[in-house]
Amino acid sequence: MKKYLCAGFIAFAMCAGAWAQNAYGVVSLGASKLNIDCTGATTCDDADTAFKLLGGYKFAPNLAAEVGYFDFGKARASDAFVSAEISNTAFGGGIAFHQDLAPNWNFVARLGLASVKTKISGTVSGFGSASDSDSNIAMYAGLGIGYKLSKSVSLDGAMDFSRSKYSKNGVDESGNLTAISIGLTFGF
Repeated sequence: MKKYLCAGFIAFAMCAGAWAQNAYGVVSLGASKLNIDCTGATTCDDADTAFKLLGGYKFAPNLAAEVGYFDFGKARASDAFVSAEISNTAFGGGIAFHQDLAPNWNFVARLGLASVKTKISGTVSGFGSASDSDSNIAMYAGLGIGYKLSKSVSLDGAMDFSRSKYSKNGVDESGNLTAISIGLTFGF
């Protein structure tokens, strides 16, 4: 019985070691832009701060499965009496293609589906404020290039794309989401 337990423990340790060599995490911070129509607004700010957190597992040398959280920031518009704010976050999963370009340089392309939550908040002078949100499934894509700082850490520059949509209460608005970020990828 002890032989079987010992063999099982060794097999588990070998698999855990192989799993750890293929797992990675990504953390990035940068700038975002929401492509919205600001017709009629006296001020319009469609850029903000974005960040993302991803976890992945390489199941083949160049292919990985990933799950992640994206915060595409906020857009704001206002005039003399009304101000509005739109924020977008997403949680999703997909496939990533990884390719080494040179000894210290690598490339990644991402494609997947995400649940994109769009929250709209507004204030009308003298009448108060209200907010509502809507979630929709949307494609997301990303491209990145990285420079290996060590065997398990790389400095990355990336662009991520998705789509925002709010379709409730007779309002049907949508816009493209873009995030440009710099971050780190950690191999485990």
